[in-house]
Amino acid sequence: MAEFVSNPVTVSEETYLDFTSETIWPQLCPTREYDWIEHWECDLVRSASGYNELDCVFLRDFPGECGRETWVTSRFEPFQRIEFVRTNQARVIRFVIELTPDGAGTVLRWTQHITPLNAEGNEYVKDKPRAFKAQMGMLAKILAHYLETGDMFRG
Repeated sequence: MAEFVSNPVTVSEETYLDFTSETIWPQLCPTREYDWIEHWECDLVRSASGYNELDCVFLRDFPGECGRETWVTSRFEPFQRIEFVRTNQARVIRFVIELTPDGAGTVLRWTQHITPLNAEGNEYVKDKPRAFKAQMGMLAKILAHYLETGDMFRG
């Protein structure tokens, strides 16, 4: 039997939003994402406040993400940085979101450190650099739309 060799990948993108980190921060929450991400669904497992916080745990099933995931908020620095550990049967992701004030707005740096756990995970990371750029671009677009209008972007 051949020994499995994991092929870890790190991907990162920066986006600028014309809003303060104090305005953006509350939306980085599994409960509040129902307001601005179309088709968002999750099962909140642990949260004393009902919102995101340190050690918050929720479950999510994204198409194309190798099955149902467990998300754990592992770092929570309001208005500056949030980190999640996302895991499922194929890979583990440490997902870092950093918010840096820039003029009247904020630069968001989205970074994922992905470690495949098996051949399915290695296959997943092959296209991740291209896919991540598109995913984060769309996420920034729909977040900006929500912050500008108060309405969910549809489409």
